[in-house]
Amino acid sequence: MKALVFRFELARLAVARVLGSVAPRGYLSPLGPLRLEDVPDAKVLGDRWVVVETKMCGLCGSDVKQVFMDAALDNPLTAMISFPHVLGHEHVGVVVEVGRQVTKVRRGDRVACSPWLSCAVRGLPACDACRRGDTSTCESFSKGAFSPGMHAGTCRDVSGGFATHVPVHESACFLLPESVSFERAVLADPFAVALHAIAKAPPERGDTVLVVGCGGVGALLVHALARLYPRTKVIAIDPRAHARELASRLGAHVTLRSHGAALIEDIARSLGASVQRPRFALPWINGGVARVFDAVGSAKTLETALRVVRPRGTVVLVGVSRPARFEWTPLYFKEAQLVGATGYGLETFEGRRAHAIEHYLELSASRRIDPEGVLSHRFPLGDFKEAFLAARSKGGCPAVKVAFDFTNESP
Repeated sequence: MKALVFRFELARLAVARVLGSVAPRGYLSPLGPLRLEDVPDAKVLGDRWVVVETKMCGLCGSDVKQVFMDAALDNPLTAMISFPHVLGHEHVGVVVEVGRQVTKVRRGDRVACSPWLSCAVRGLPACDACRRGDTSTCESFSKGAFSPGMHAGTCRDVSGGFATHVPVHESACFLLPESVSFERAVLADPFAVALHAIAKAPPERGDTVLVVGCGGVGALLVHALARLYPRTKVIAIDPRAHARELASRLGAHVTLRSHGAALIEDIARSLGASVQRPRFALPWINGGVARVFDAVGSAKTLETALRVVRPRGTVVLVGVSRPARFEWTPLYFKEAQLVGATGYGLETFEGRRAHAIEHYLELSASRRIDPEGVLSHRFPLGDFKEAFLAARSKGGCPAVKVAFDFTNESP
């Protein structure tokens, strides 16, 4: 079968780095670490495993950062990754083969797949995190039946979704309602990430919240906050006009494009708040927003978030960028809470505890959410270079969420 394979080989990495310094397409050279290859067909990996024929798979920001080598070498998560691996973890498709003890799904079922390679998937007794339903913080990502890997797409033994067929544990399969298309279902994973982040600091009635960055997850954060917390005022920030326009359609009350001191002043004006203006530093807001959901995660966005959040407010770090120095005085002076959010698992929403993907599928089927326009670009797997360049573009291409579309490919 065809699959996009990432090989961690020093020679390939060096070539990609050199060619990529000339033009972004250089990172996608045939001599680099990412190639479209023929690999052995996916197979059932155990009695409770299935094989899913991929219909769509989204490109996550983590996939893009890996391919364009936009990460620090000392990232501790490298302890939970093994190579070579097939990338992709936002996959949906049709079950085509089932193990002997599978009871949750049948051949022909349309499913959205959770990618986490947690205890149950690895054949291990549940750790404390998994017993709580927090599978994205499982303690066993480098233990058990498979090589290290947090989720499909980071493990050499379990293919990710950038392949025509993928092995999936039955516990990770979620049946699609008839009214939910693959185009909607492929947003299940990033929406689940957004829902998990909101659950870390849900807004209260009358709160003003800020979403920084309106890519895939950021746009879905805006939509979830606007639709599911209707008494909340949502401010969205993105330098790209098309992303701000989409944020407005998805429910943002205010959209801003400025940065630095001008952005802080603009947020203050939208709140009617006063501003402190140090002589040699960025301004900061006396009051501020109740919650900030930072879907970029850079030092600059994090510093801005702390300057505009209200005292004892919460900043939820959803995005991930290279670490760098920032001025953190507002963190302790405002007694703000800085909270990380990674992945998803069982989430409590409106008094019901269920898997985040289940929540998404139910909300989508009932049309309580309608994220039209978030999936902006679709490519066949063979056009992977164009897909990654579109996903990486900061302005040259009006992309929000990019996905590989297998629905028209020959078997």
